[in-house]
Amino acid sequence: MEEVLMMRIFFSLALVGLLSFFAHLCNVLLLEPERLRSRLRRQGIRGPPPSILLGNIPQIKLMLSTVPKDPAKEHMGHDCSSTLFPYFKQWTKQYGQLFMFSLGKLQLLYVTDPNVVKAIKVNASLDLGKPAYLQKDRGALLGKGIITTNGAMWIHQRKTIAPELYMDKVKGMLNLMLESGSTLVKSWESRIENEGGLSDIRVDEDVRRYTSYIISKTLFGSSYSEKVEIFPKFSALIEALRSPTLLNGVPGMRYVFF
Repeated sequence: MEEVLMMRIFFSLALVGLLSFFAHLCNVLLLEPERLRSRLRRQGIRGPPPSILLGNIPQIKLMLSTVPKDPAKEHMGHDCSSTLFPYFKQWTKQYGQLFMFSLGKLQLLYVTDPNVVKAIKVNASLDLGKPAYLQKDRGALLGKGIITTNGAMWIHQRKTIAPELYMDKVKGMLNLMLESGSTLVKSWESRIENEGGLSDIRVDEDVRRYTSYIISKTLFGSSYSEKVEIFPKFSALIEALRSPTLLNGVPGMRYVFF
């Protein structure tokens, strides 16, 4: 009799725990995002209707699939945003310069109105911070620096680096940037000349090295060559974080384990 009673108690507790778990997931994945969208709608902010769990990801994938696979065959201008982010262009036409959209349960506000951007920039509230996924999903890469932290830690870091961004300091880096950029352009010119005046150059790796050189020279001065080896390690870490896993992209998995 006691064993039967204990089994009933065990199954009752297990059922309550399971129901509580699903109620928590329902609140986190469905109710909280809808409450946030409702608050934005009351302020006159609209956006594309999201699907359950995935948000606007299916729409984004559909729009990306319509982009020409070989952009060289299309007219190429200096504004490549419509090719890289066709969904933003489409939604801006539909909803204006201020709209909301969803990536899974994550609600985002897209702002291109200069007046709104200015208002956000001068806002001193610590509640206006960085999204939590920068720490949860990319913490190993980004650490706890100024682009990921909030509150008092962010204030401290901002005050620490502010003197390095004064105009006189930035002007002091101008010659370094010009020198590095000139070297890069000359290497392209030499390659074009060697290939008969026409060359297909993939610039991403060159630009990455250019950026690494400037950062290393600025941070480490004359000993930059000894420190530049850190950048390949950063690249390897980025690739490791980008590698797909079995549970990668499954909505709500961060709430299962944390």
